[in-house]
Amino acid sequence: MTPRPQRSHRVVHRRVRRGAALIAALVTIALLASITAIVSSEARHAASVVDNRRAQVTARAMAESGVLAARAQIEVALREAGEASGPDSAGLDRVFDALAARTGALVQDTINGGAFAAAVVDVSARLDVNSAGAEGLQRLLATVAPPEDARQVADAIAARVRGDARPGRSGPDALRSQRWQRDSMGAALLGRPPLSRAMDPFTSLDELLTVPGMTPAWLDALADELTVDGDGRVNRRAASPRVRAAATGALIDRPSRLLVISRGWQLGRVLTREIQAVFEVSGSELRLVRWREQDR
Repeated sequence: MTPRPQRSHRVVHRRVRRGAALIAALVTIALLASITAIVSSEARHAASVVDNRRAQVTARAMAESGVLAARAQIEVALREAGEASGPDSAGLDRVFDALAARTGALVQDTINGGAFAAAVVDVSARLDVNSAGAEGLQRLLATVAPPEDARQVADAIAARVRGDARPGRSGPDALRSQRWQRDSMGAALLGRPPLSRAMDPFTSLDELLTVPGMTPAWLDALADELTVDGDGRVNRRAASPRVRAAATGALIDRPSRLLVISRGWQLGRVLTREIQAVFEVSGSELRLVRWREQDR
């Protein structure tokens, strides 16, 4: 007959092994749960990245579609007006007048879960910062700022754009001015068009706030009458009286440049892509001059 103490010892040993197995199982379950949570989190993050990327691609594709749709609509309207009664017809004026009078989007649509809206701005109806010169800028600034302040800010803008070298002045500005004079002489000898003196042009109106003396209030007051996308010519039929008074370049009767501002997005998403495309008006065709993109 086996003594009781030995049987009790085996029972305790089995219980210890069962307890260890239970602890090991619990630890394994905890580890598996942690791994599952990590994998699930990584999967959600990857899905979010893919979803955001898809939204970005869709937004850009829609914005580009808006530019193309606006361009096509304008070119068709100009072509039809020109074919109806010739290039000097009043029909062309009606097309441009309709564009100037429009306050909302020229074209908008939804395509495969994406949407776009595009508006058109006649930048020829605004004073171009990079070609107006100090005199023209001073006239316009003087409508919202004290005369002396307007003169100083206009001179500072012109100095930044032109890079004119003053007597006794050296450094990058002087070198740029000398290079411009050399290249201009070469262009004249070869019978080519004169070169622009915009050596350091502004690329956005917001950059004007870096000019000493310029205030946000003055810029806000003139934002709808200034541009960085013009060619120096002013459309007098669409420009405001003070833009016409400040114009230093040629006055024309139709736009020479149009700006298409197109925004695209994926339906249900906040992310928006904006494309600003500047076109030169050449007969019934719009020729791309400048292209800018940014997220909104």
